[in-house]
Amino acid sequence: MLMQTETEQVLDLKLAPAAAARLEIATIITEHKLVHLHPHWFIDEEEWRDNILFVQLRDYETDRKFSLGLRLYIFPDQGDKGGENTKNIMQIQLVDYGATELLFFIDQDKTRVRIRYSSQQARQDVEQEVLLWIRALQEYLRLYTTTTPHTFFFRILMNKMMLQMNPSQRNICIMITKITIIELLVILILVVGYVYFS
Repeated sequence: MLMQTETEQVLDLKLAPAAAARLEIATIITEHKLVHLHPHWFIDEEEWRDNILFVQLRDYETDRKFSLGLRLYIFPDQGDKGGENTKNIMQIQLVDYGATELLFFIDQDKTRVRIRYSSQQARQDVEQEVLLWIRALQEYLRLYTTTTPHTFFFRILMNKMMLQMNPSQRNICIMITKITIIELLVILILVVGYVYFS
């Protein structure tokens, strides 16, 4: 019998550790929002069982259907404990998926995520999906590290609009927005040209 061993990967999130430590994760992220943050996942069904959110998913790129369960654990703020170089921020436990855990933590002067896979084969199967998901989480958390008019606008855009859509709706919305920007630039160039040359 071949023994499957867990494998793990640690990635740098490139978030400022001081800002990441101040994040109020409980008000920012829920299990439901975590699933919606993946840029390629259609959610067909979702159900809560034993404090775990189970979802039936379909991948937008590959049309692969699969399910997973996830539970979010947010570590309480431990304050500033002198001498400790590592502080856990949040943990996402996954069930029925190739990855079993995503642990977000601060390690000295870097904010990192540790991904645990159930086996080397599972890592090969889901690594690209997990990396896309982490990238989306990273950018979403970055919106909360500072409060500027820019980040405030994109928080509202993400929470009220983009996270309510499925991947194909997001792509259509982005395409229409790009076309509208190009139209506005063309109109602006025509108006400036008309005023300048007449």
